[in-house]
Amino acid sequence: MFELKINPNFENLEAAKRELLKKLPTVKSSHRCEALGRGLGYGSHSAARVASKLTADPVTVDGQAFRKYLESQGFNVSPNVLYRAIAKVAIANVVTANEFLSIWGIGFGRSQRKPDGKWEDPHERYARFKEHRSELLDDYAITPFLLSLALLARVVRTKTIRQGTGSYGVKHIAENFKCTYPDGEKLGPHYVPNGVLIAAAIHAGFMTKSHFDELGYHSLNVTFNMSKRCLDDLDDEIRPDSGRSQDRRRAEERRRLRKASPTLWGL
Repeated sequence: MFELKINPNFENLEAAKRELLKKLPTVKSSHRCEALGRGLGYGSHSAARVASKLTADPVTVDGQAFRKYLESQGFNVSPNVLYRAIAKVAIANVVTANEFLSIWGIGFGRSQRKPDGKWEDPHERYARFKEHRSELLDDYAITPFLLSLALLARVVRTKTIRQGTGSYGVKHIAENFKCTYPDGEKLGPHYVPNGVLIAAAIHAGFMTKSHFDELGYHSLNVTFNMSKRCLDDLDDEIRPDSGRSQDRRRAEERRRLRKASPTLWGL
């Protein structure tokens, strides 16, 4: 289960209203706004508007408060509508703040060969990047974003960025993670694009480090200030049959045997 936070500033409040209009067009505007205010932890929409004009810490989104208000007005609405609307706003904020982020990761990557056998020129490569970047703003990205947040809530942060914490490996753990929305509705397992995992990590406050290949192109993957041991433990738990988990168990077994019989292993 995830915990979704958002800065309750004016821009985010207005963006959330627009998303809720798309998702709940038959609900009166006043009811949507009042429910949003309660879902952000305020007693009313008016209180949320006042807070949005002040410097404030992020608030935790409360889907049940959102649902209960709409229920009191005669509307049966899932609390996940609010989570998905706020997630859409959060993703857009990350995209705006990170100009090289796309659905596949950080940077443009190398030029690719086209169907006619020719290589992309720089303009074509950039056009492809922009298309992939726009995919982060599709509704398609919301579920993997929330799923990634659920996994990242269990990851131990470190003071510095560590080796062995590549985003591509973390995203494989995330997409196999069995978890739910706060109300119990299934959320994962679900496919998680590399760029969505990175967006979720940035939103959650993790630091990132980009990497480049031998030709100077972005590798698309980043590393994080995450505990490698924690990630390995999560991988063992979530993907016990993965190659990395099996290799780790074999290595631990060898260490155990060496400790138990040092003379035998020294032969």
